[in-house]
Amino acid sequence: MRAGRLRDRLTLQAYVETRDAIGGVVQEWQDVRKIWAEVRGVSGRAFLSASAEQAEVTAEILMRYRPGIEAGMRLVRGADVYTIVAPLPDARRTELRCMCTRGVKQ
Repeated sequence: MRAGRLRDRLTLQAYVETRDAIGGVVQEWQDVRKIWAEVRGVSGRAFLSASAEQAEVTAEILMRYRPGIEAGMRLVRGADVYTIVAPLPDARRTELRCMCTRGVKQ
């Protein structure tokens, strides 16, 4: 993998449950780590749902292989939030290609 392709700085986040001061459960997105990656748009679509126009973008995010990245986690770049649908490692486990969506399912 050529490092020059990884020019986008993203924050990997996981959805965690923690206890607050009075013992209640708080669910929130928590930063896991910052990573360098390449973000490429694959496709997009617009549709009507619940009488409102919606848009969804499918993106492919390429990064160095990291264990523990799972579907349901998300990657954040500025105002763009990408939900990981399928993390796909290569055969040698040197790079990880994540198929992500941005838009409707955040």
